[in-house]
Amino acid sequence: MLENSNIISELVQISEKGRYGGFPTFFLTGLFKYGLLVVGISIITIMSFLLIRERIKND
Repeated sequence: MLENSNIISELVQISEKGRYGGFPTFFLTGLFKYGLLVVGISIITIMSFLLIRERIKND
């Protein structure tokens, strides 16, 4: 049934025209993902530092 269907080729043509704009889109997406990664790592680092400082202060 899918061998005779042209749904996949139509979807590929729609996606080529649509939301992906080439290199700038992927570049901005990559920057955004790396930004989220840096924010996540910094939150973990800051919280660990605060916990260690609190334990040292209590002892």
